[in-house]
Amino acid sequence: MRCSRWQRETVSPTSERLERTWWLGPGAAAATTAAVAVLARVDPTRVAILPPCPFHALTGAWCPGCGSTRALHQLLNGHVGAAFGLNPLMVASLPFVLVAAVMWAARSAGLVTSPPRVLPSVVPWSVLAVVLAFWALRNVPIHPFSALAP
Repeated sequence: MRCSRWQRETVSPTSERLERTWWLGPGAAAATTAAVAVLARVDPTRVAILPPCPFHALTGAWCPGCGSTRALHQLLNGHVGAAFGLNPLMVASLPFVLVAAVMWAARSAGLVTSPPRVLPSVVPWSVLAVVLAFWALRNVPIHPFSALAP
């Protein structure tokens, strides 16, 4: 986009970026809505929507994401207990993921102009530790850990 000298002085880099990426928020919302509608209607235990987990196919062990598609289907149909039984980590983390997605969409649409908050460095390391612990524990074949497997 070419601007005159006066426009370059008055247009901030943030507003130029928003002009180029205005479609990201609505596009992501439309794609997410379509995916949610399909997943709500189609049972992934009966119809293979996605390919099987490559980690599980190669090793026979469960990865942290195994059971997430089936759990989301159960959540979308109101079966919270069944969803939690398939992947408790995904169900517990879903509110945080949804808030982050809404904030990203609001920033992409220009509705929020404040800079994003920077999380303390302990947060991503803690998340990594929880995911790795869940990954390890759901593959332990001893009760109560075996209940973490989908």
